Amino acid sequence: MILVDSHVHTRFSSDGKDPVRDIVAEAKAKGLYYLATTDHLDYDLKFGHNRSPIPWKHIDLDAYKAEWEESAAALEREGSPLKFRFGIEAGFSPEPQVIERYQELFERMRFDVVVNSVHFVNGWDVYFPNAFFFKSRRRMYGDYLDLVLKSLDAPYEYDIVAHIGYVTRNAPYKKKVLEYADFPEKFDAILHGIIERGKALEVNTHTSLFPTEEILRKYYDYGGRKLSFGSDSHHAELCKDYEKTCAMLRGIGFTHFSVFNAHREELIPI
Repeated sequence: MILVDSHVHTRFSSDGKDPVRDIVAEAKAKGLYYLATTDHLDYDLKFGHNRSPIPWKHIDLDAYKAEWEESAAALEREGSPLKFRFGIEAGFSPEPQVIERYQELFERMRFDVVVNSVHFVNGWDVYFPNAFFFKSRRRMYGDYLDLVLKSLDAPYEYDIVAHIGYVTRNAPYKKKVLEYADFPEKFDAILHGIIERGKALEVNTHTSLFPTEEILRKYYDYGGRKLSFGSDSHHAELCKDYEKTCAMLRGIGFTHFSVFNAHREELIPI
């Protein structure tokens, strides 16, 4: 089995734990073929009309790049077969000032892979309980899916659509799971939109499976074949549930993961 992980955080993310070299060491120990570090770039919070209930450490991009390059150079000296790529997770928000900042950055700093994600709904990160205060399940989940759909039209370069279903992770509702039947039109628009734009849908195993197997089956039925695997690791958990997830995906009919180098796709057998 060929191990790949396209969504991994280091100490340069506000919620990351480990230096780049430790993550690379774990990847080598586990025998990964491909590893992309994709630290949080939170322009959605820094420049958008969004708020956090806790202090937030924004990424030092130059320091992140320097530490990544140090590890990449060490791998090259060793003659390591690990394909190690420089990535970022760009938190989407539709405000023009956020979009412009991403466009400016991606013109001057090149990444191998960009993960497009939605964390903030109605001004708050849905990781935190206050995002859900006085809001119904239908409103929150519907607003979240609307933002995911908007994010597909981000005018900057990205490769992967991340963790669809993130809004459910810490949701306080009796029924937490987000099902296709709740918003069939919204899900159809998102899944067809990913396919039409040639993007990769992420299979994220950080906590629950995002998206659910039901949504993955819909994606396959609609002709979607581009998948990315992401453990969303924040501390020593590369390729979490990889074998189990691959078995499930093969059962649906998927045959390959997509990984990226300078935004160029490589297909890896599942």
